[in-house]
Amino acid sequence: MTKSSPAIVVPAFAADALVADVALQFRLRNGGSGSAGSAAYIQATRALAAWGRGQGHAALVHALVHLGWTSTSGARKTVASSSSAAWKAVAAAGDILTIGEDAAEATARVVTALAEAGAPAELLDTVWATFTA
Repeated sequence: MTKSSPAIVVPAFAADALVADVALQFRLRNGGSGSAGSAAYIQATRALAAWGRGQGHAALVHALVHLGWTSTSGARKTVASSSSAAWKAVAAAGDILTIGEDAAEATARVVTALAEAGAPAELLDTVWATFTA
């Protein structure tokens, strides 16, 4: 008799949950600097970064941080390169993000990939709640 592991249930992170036509960056949607929502987002991304380094998924976390600067309208509606450390890590890793890709689609895909990789659900929930506020 073999003992089977429970199936991993990955929550649905859909791009259409990201409010369309809002120029506000995803990372700021639950409050600006100094707000409780902003503090929760910062803590969650830092904890995800530690998890990512330990599990070999740091580039996915860097992609999520980079996508936090995007939105669903205006100049930040698509993925763009940057001089940030997060973008440099993503670019070095290869096929995570594509310049010109729809930011909402990329965000949903990266959050889903993190969930499938086993990232702590409570951290992803905090980030997703920020992005969809």
